[in-house]
Amino acid sequence: MIQGFLTWMLYHGAYFLAFPASITLYRARFIRKEYRYIVAFLGLCLGTEIVATWLSKLMGTNLPILHLYTVLEFNLIALFYFSFFGYFYSRRLVPSLMVFFTGFAVLNSLFIQKITEFNTYSRGLEAILVVIFSLLCFYKLLIELSTKNPTQQPIFWINTGFLLYFAGNLVLFILSNVILKENKAFNYMSWGLHSCLIALLYILIGIGLWNSPHQK
Repeated sequence: MIQGFLTWMLYHGAYFLAFPASITLYRARFIRKEYRYIVAFLGLCLGTEIVATWLSKLMGTNLPILHLYTVLEFNLIALFYFSFFGYFYSRRLVPSLMVFFTGFAVLNSLFIQKITEFNTYSRGLEAILVVIFSLLCFYKLLIELSTKNPTQQPIFWINTGFLLYFAGNLVLFILSNVILKENKAFNYMSWGLHSCLIALLYILIGIGLWNSPHQK
């Protein structure tokens, strides 16, 4: 039963993107500046899904797009946290990590891991850095707590989504090339779990955007 559910999620998890996308369209005029990076992230996810499907049918693999997606994804998420952090942490922290990660990811794709295989080093590093950003975000929320109910703040839901997604997928990102060589059932279950986590991320982002303030 669980195996069947994970297999179903493997092929349908991306459809959950429709939830935050619909809320974005409905509440576009209420979305603050820092959350525009989240909207851009959702656009990147949608565009990548379309291109990945096309590449898979054309070339039999969509892994080359993953290398580019990883760089764009991390930088959009980093810009979101950079905007939210303000001057609470050093203003050099996030930009420095963006430059470091981009350079590492490019070098990894050019000289270490082929674009026809999973970029496990880049994806693993991205997951670690985003988890760190998420924990720093929760610390800032705790110190600057301005409401008795933090769940009313969009950042709470969005940050929780990123933390669960990247922490939950850290091992998978690092061992992707190994898992790919395992039997089909184990492979499907692993990536089915990934689809569950990305569906959860989309749902939490949607809830966060729904809770955006009603004032422009």
